[in-house]
Amino acid sequence: MDILYYLQTFDHFLIYLVTSFVLFLIGTFIFKWLTPYSERDLIRAGNVAVSLKLLGKMAGLVVVLQSAIRSSINLVDLAIWALIAIIIQVLLHFVLEHAFTRNTNLANEVEKGNVAVGLFLGGISVLVGIIVAATISY
Repeated sequence: MDILYYLQTFDHFLIYLVTSFVLFLIGTFIFKWLTPYSERDLIRAGNVAVSLKLLGKMAGLVVVLQSAIRSSINLVDLAIWALIAIIIQVLLHFVLEHAFTRNTNLANEVEKGNVAVGLFLGGISVLVGIIVAATISY
């Protein structure tokens, strides 16, 4: 075991870690920005549906980011693929959300605490994240 190798590459680890967290925060902010209610306030009030939806979105982002990290050849490549994947994930989430539940106002249902809807939407985000992550693996 060559401990010197790990010490020499530790800076790369930190750079990728910080970059990935920033990209994660950007993706989470985009999802929160597109949500018509305050997720923070509703989670504080004990709304499990909102918590499940947000957790699913975050998990989907993490799946996409891990694929971008594994597939990237440098930091710029990571940022480009991660941002493309985040945008695609947001768009696909909304398309699937509306395709499966056209006659239901999902935002209102989640805001009211409908756990089934929150879990469904969070699950869609994870599934879309897995698909998007697989497509950026080259």
